[in-house]
Amino acid sequence: MKRAIFTLTALLLTLCGCEVESPYSGYKAHFVFDATIHPYNQAKSPGQYICVRKGANAGQYRLIDALGKETTVSIPQIQLQQSQFYYGLGGLIIGTPMTMDGNIWAFDWACPSCDKASSRLKIDRTMGHATCPDCGTKFDLNIGGIAIEGKSRPMWQYRIFGPDNSLVIQN
Repeated sequence: MKRAIFTLTALLLTLCGCEVESPYSGYKAHFVFDATIHPYNQAKSPGQYICVRKGANAGQYRLIDALGKETTVSIPQIQLQQSQFYYGLGGLIIGTPMTMDGNIWAFDWACPSCDKASSRLKIDRTMGHATCPDCGTKFDLNIGGIAIEGKSRPMWQYRIFGPDNSLVIQN
């Protein structure tokens, strides 16, 4: 009986052409951080977002804190030996939305409409919005990266795992 119900459900979904689009990006991401240490702790404050992307040199990444200050960070050798770091297509936007459940979210920094690493979203840190400099689409980070101006799918998301404050972003 269960098999018949499953088969019928699969057949109905196939016939109606229904497809559920995953909110998660297909671009490779793997980033490890301790959310108790500055500036990563800013990402735990509602409405605050930090951004990270690959640095100019191997073993480095660029971090923009919640105030917009940019810093180059060297990855400790022990972490480099344990795993590779990947930053999605355009980098990562990490923060806690004002209107969500209080959990940290991670989005791709690249516009999902343009789908280019160079189409890095401009963050309005006072409103929690992100705007594409190429196509003009505006997204609201506080409601899951949904487009509020222009037509686009929501921003790509990445999963966040980890106990307490030691967090890993990956897909």
